[in-house]
Amino acid sequence: MLKLDNITKIYQTKEMKVEALKGISLAFRKNEFVSILGPSGCGKTTTLNIIGGLDHYTNGDLLIDGRSTKKFKDHDWDVYRNHKIGFVFQSYNLIPHENILENVELALTISGVSKEERVKLAKEALDKVGLKDMYSKKPSELSGGQCQRVAIARALVNKPDILLADEPTGALDSKTSVQIMDLIKEISKDKLVIMVTHNPTLAEKYSTRIINLLDGKVVGDTNPYSLEEEEKERGEAVNEEEKEKAKMSWWTAFKLSAKNLLSKAKRTSLIVVASSIGIVGVSAVLAVSQGVSGYITNMQDDMLSGYPIEVSENALDLSSLLSSTTSGQQGEIVRHSWKDGKIDVQIITESLIKASSTMNNATLKNDINEDYVQFVKDMPTDYYAALGMEYGFDLKNNLYVHSDIRLDGYDDDELANQRYSITGITAVCATILENINGGEYASYSSMVDSYTNAVNEALPNEDYVLSQYDVVKGKYATGENELMIVLNHQNQLTEFVLTLLGYYGQDEFANAIYHFSKQEDKMDKELWEKQQSFTKDDLLNQEYYYYPNDSIYQKNSSYNDPNMANNPLALQAYNYSFVDKGDLANGTKMKVVGILAPKEDMQYGSMSSGLYFTQAFADKYVKDNLNSSVASFVKDYVSKNENASGFPSAVVNYNGAEFFSGIGFMYDVNFPDGLHSQDVETYQGTGLIGSSSSLASLLGGMMGGTSSGETKLSKSAILSVREAGGNDIPGVIKIYPNNFKDKYKVTDYLDQWVEDGNITLSTGKTLAKADRTEIKYTDDISLIIAMINGVVNIVTIALICFTSLSLVVSTVMIGIITYVSVMERIKEIGVIRSLGGRKKDVSHLFNAETLIIGAFSGIFGLVVTYIVEIILNLTIGVKYSLGMIANLNWYSALIILLISILLTMAAGIIPAKAAARQDPVDALRSE
Repeated sequence: MLKLDNITKIYQTKEMKVEALKGISLAFRKNEFVSILGPSGCGKTTTLNIIGGLDHYTNGDLLIDGRSTKKFKDHDWDVYRNHKIGFVFQSYNLIPHENILENVELALTISGVSKEERVKLAKEALDKVGLKDMYSKKPSELSGGQCQRVAIARALVNKPDILLADEPTGALDSKTSVQIMDLIKEISKDKLVIMVTHNPTLAEKYSTRIINLLDGKVVGDTNPYSLEEEEKERGEAVNEEEKEKAKMSWWTAFKLSAKNLLSKAKRTSLIVVASSIGIVGVSAVLAVSQGVSGYITNMQDDMLSGYPIEVSENALDLSSLLSSTTSGQQGEIVRHSWKDGKIDVQIITESLIKASSTMNNATLKNDINEDYVQFVKDMPTDYYAALGMEYGFDLKNNLYVHSDIRLDGYDDDELANQRYSITGITAVCATILENINGGEYASYSSMVDSYTNAVNEALPNEDYVLSQYDVVKGKYATGENELMIVLNHQNQLTEFVLTLLGYYGQDEFANAIYHFSKQEDKMDKELWEKQQSFTKDDLLNQEYYYYPNDSIYQKNSSYNDPNMANNPLALQAYNYSFVDKGDLANGTKMKVVGILAPKEDMQYGSMSSGLYFTQAFADKYVKDNLNSSVASFVKDYVSKNENASGFPSAVVNYNGAEFFSGIGFMYDVNFPDGLHSQDVETYQGTGLIGSSSSLASLLGGMMGGTSSGETKLSKSAILSVREAGGNDIPGVIKIYPNNFKDKYKVTDYLDQWVEDGNITLSTGKTLAKADRTEIKYTDDISLIIAMINGVVNIVTIALICFTSLSLVVSTVMIGIITYVSVMERIKEIGVIRSLGGRKKDVSHLFNAETLIIGAFSGIFGLVVTYIVEIILNLTIGVKYSLGMIANLNWYSALIILLISILLTMAAGIIPAKAAARQDPVDALRSE
């Protein structure tokens, strides 16, 4: 039973109050056909809306089955509309992007009916109104009468107690109106039907009761509900406790929104594309960042073979240099360090020295002793792939080979048969560079020794070396008299290295200089073609002779003789024999037995190109020379001079004459200005024994030269005890971890040396903390990789911040578009509310819409990003051998997709709340 008890309704406007209903009291039977008549503005529709729960009364009470609604909350009204009321509107109010079956299902969906049951009941309702087998048609495909039938089916499908019809035939022709009214009449036999109409004829023909309203009051009732009938009906009523609900599922909201967007496919596509611009920007930046980081990560293990963890008596402390540079300087250094698709650590080191604000504490000095060497040897072998220990001697001084060098003072037979040390060949090359082309390349001569490391010790672990290199000719060197050649990544040796190792003579060396400087008139083209046809077979079986120190150094008896104070010979400690005319004693023949080349997939290796000897020979060398005259001399000098790192030698020009002090040699080389020239010049040269490292050269260049009076030092070198073979304890320990993970095991192990506590060696010796001097290792790769990653991260963050501006713009745009969508779907909002949908359901409707837009924008943006990624990898990545330079990983893509969804949903929150606050009555009136 439905009863209105003294209902009033007042509308408050800015200027006045409008009293729409003035104390209406009405009661209705369980099944009757009631028509409410009256002129426009009399309160008919207001009464209908209050009965239907779309509008709320100001005063009075609405009783439903004897239950007061004064304390009803929004949820109670929603349930009431969904389960008790069915609405039929003049303009049908069907949702255009849903077919008629889905329109009818909507009320059941809000009621929580299962899918299978929903479809069954909806079809039955459509069949009853004469629309069988038209389930898939859209409202736009139906006539007005058919649309009204759909509206009636929707109103009845939930089996409501009351059917409310607001001008149900107002938009129909007379014939269709009769059909609709006959249908409503039939419904009224077992339901309460309340119809609002302007047509008294229609009301009198079909209604069982007519109520007339005027100025908000009841002025007539043809069949009022008596108190006796009310008491009787109340007695017959069965009190049922129903757990009713009205809730639209998220899936329904999602489907409604998806179909709405699909109905505006072109606009939706444009929105998705526009919204994805920011996603493309951010994801593209991340793709490149992760690609570069991935490239660096993949390169790290490879770099470990080229730049192992190293413990050295003297080394650069890159961490100190790094801490004294700014992030901007580091970024510039990283940019210049890429060379041929690789990181050049040498360039980074030199750049850090130049950029560093101070050189204080930039060098490490370690006192490596037998205990520390044993400690390293005791390291678990599964931590590393190879362990190398180098004594630091300079074999170039002791290794001799035949070479076509034309020294002045020797006849052709002598020149053809004598051998020269690699140190001697290096000095001659420097002299040629100083004088060729009028001295144009003189500035490079001082760097010949610094940048040429042509002779080195091979790692003792053959398997590790062969994991990086292929033996392309011969075999792997293992014996003490065996040597091997390692080629560069182009499977070649440079002209300079070929010259130093005796494969080329001075003509080939000069020819290469003329070629690269494009002086074709001075080069020998036939000789150049012969040089280009040099093969690996030509490298194999080259013979060298090794002589111990005492065979090649002759001590000068006049050294420091006070009686020869004005004689330059008094400054010469030893004369070095760089020419072997067959008169040097105790020589040992050595032979190149193998040629190695880097594997194709290896960018960094444990060996650079050059000549390599074995560990067996290294042990022999130290044994031969540990107590040699020159080694003992250098040891004595260092022990007597506290700050000396070795014995110094220099080339001195005194009053126009050139001579050397310390340990060295002098020579004259004949050289023409152009290989076809008959004019031969003789150039004087002076060689020094010892080394000037690339760091010393660089620092020297930064600090300038030294001169005093008429004496000028033009070149200098220092021969250390190690270089002379006078130390049998390794001066450099190189540890090659298996991978970056194991590298940390190595560093953790090495850190134990400087930590508190005792260390027991495998020899049984226990070392307390006080027994161990501090020894630091250098892990340059970790520092450099950290620096590069830091620069990459800074650039990535900056670019993401910049591209995120487009995300902000997209978010604002989505908010505006969602608000427009709310305005477009006002009537749909009213329909959902009239069917019992909650405010929250309306909000979900637009949240679902923004979710869909966000998801598709994110997916589209990611698809575009992956297409760009493929293009970058196939162009830049292939061209510069960088592999996947762009590589957005799946979890970053997922995060970006979630961000896209969250941003669009956040943008839609305000419009969605505005939609939920829409008055259903106003919404249903909208066009």
